[in-house]
Amino acid sequence: MMKNLLENFRSYSLLAEEQLLIEKRTDDAAAKYPEIAKKREELGGESLLDVLIEADPSGNHKYLMNAARLLQRSMDNAEQTNNYEPFWGKQWPTDAGDNAYSPWGVANNIAGEISKYHKLMPFIRDLDKPFKDLKNVQSYSQLQSVVTGAQNVKTSIAHAKEEKKRASKQAHEQSIEVDDNDHHKIVRPLTEHASCYYGQGSTWCISATEFENYFDTYTKDGMTFYFLLAKRKDVDDAYRMMAVVLDREGDIHEYRTSDNDDLTYNNFRDAIRQTMVGMTVSNQMVSMEENEPYEKAVILDEMEKWKGINDFDFERTEEEGDPSQLVMMFSDFIVSPYISKIEEMMKETTQENRAGTPDEAYEELLNNNYSFDHLHIELSFPNETGADYVYWTSTTSVDVGLIVDGMTGGNKQRLIWKMSPEQLEENEEELTAVVKSAFEDSIVWPEEFEHSEHDPLNYYATLDTGGGNLDEFEAFLDQQRHYEDNITDTSDFEETLLDQLQHAGFLGRDEREEGYWPDPEEKEKQLELPLQENRFRIKITKNRS
Repeated sequence: MMKNLLENFRSYSLLAEEQLLIEKRTDDAAAKYPEIAKKREELGGESLLDVLIEADPSGNHKYLMNAARLLQRSMDNAEQTNNYEPFWGKQWPTDAGDNAYSPWGVANNIAGEISKYHKLMPFIRDLDKPFKDLKNVQSYSQLQSVVTGAQNVKTSIAHAKEEKKRASKQAHEQSIEVDDNDHHKIVRPLTEHASCYYGQGSTWCISATEFENYFDTYTKDGMTFYFLLAKRKDVDDAYRMMAVVLDREGDIHEYRTSDNDDLTYNNFRDAIRQTMVGMTVSNQMVSMEENEPYEKAVILDEMEKWKGINDFDFERTEEEGDPSQLVMMFSDFIVSPYISKIEEMMKETTQENRAGTPDEAYEELLNNNYSFDHLHIELSFPNETGADYVYWTSTTSVDVGLIVDGMTGGNKQRLIWKMSPEQLEENEEELTAVVKSAFEDSIVWPEEFEHSEHDPLNYYATLDTGGGNLDEFEAFLDQQRHYEDNITDTSDFEETLLDQLQHAGFLGRDEREEGYWPDPEEKEKQLELPLQENRFRIKITKNRS
């Protein structure tokens, strides 16, 4: 009971002290700025100080004196410098003069800015850091500037967090997590972005962001990269992150520290050992191996923790004289099997997912960013072709039969075939040449152009071929979009095709319609004649009754 009484008394005392502090700050502000503290009938019996008291966000009026100072300074500036007249009221009058201002409005503006200032305090930084103390703010406009700067900092931080979150999500989607064990998280980046994200802090050229990045170059050559991210914090900086590089077949090509130093297998094994036991124990092991002074107890204490793993066991009393054999046994029973295990996992991952940008990335780029109605884009991947890169082809087709039959709306002259199917077959090469010529005149020069085996009037054109990385594929698709636009506007092509087929004797008009269509040479002559205006005489008569 006595304890509860003491606690209640202590709480009461603290509340009383806080209340006394609030009252003192209120009295001090009122004494220093009586004009602001004055109760006014026009303000419904309130004062400007009441506005600041009500809005003070601190809970103990710590901003009140400086808020009153800024308000008084704003009023003095309005009245003494700019010759404004105060309007004492809460509602702005419709008949207010050009030189009127509202102290009530100014007080509310300052109160609003101080509320923002209080919330944004953690973001008032750098050159604005002195203004974390409100007494250093000299004017309302400076207060606004500090608040705006802090809001910009907050926004920038929020954007940076969102960007970091987006980059992390993208890197995760563009990588393979091979393993996540007690010692390492092992990831294989599949794109330059993922390599840069997981390789942050290294000096690897495959993770470079400020100079040329070689991830795509090496990946195109069949190299796969695995990043070993150490879980322990007490390891050498060079071993916090290491890279293991495998060739196309999944064999080890090289080991790299985060400083980009090449490691032999023995060096790599020692580095892995450190990431498993920590720098302190590792340093004692290295000192022992190099015949330098070392602490046996540190090594033996660590070895005790590994007993029972992979049949690793020993009697401490037998090893206290010379633990060198024990350390060798630790490498043989614990470290080397661990390396073999993760390297086997890396090899399997490489063989299952060959080097290069994943096939899905090409398909997603094509399907999500491009739409072709007249072109067909075909992708051939290395696992299908055996090539070192993705290969692509762009094709389209032209059905001459449909165009001549008027099914596409281009045959406005109602031209018909002047040759039988047998004659068309006999003149196949010439017909193909005419169609190809019209195609080249209107659309694009195809790499290959041939008719279908089943329909001699249906032609296939290979517009473009190529191969390479994702960026090169995107450039290829941009060019195909240009071809698509040309093909979409088929009126020029169909007109050119029909004219050339007619000129070559493949098409003509029905004899009954021939008279309706002028000879081409006569048509040209008629078009060159000057336009003659017809004149009519109009006679208007009145209706007489």
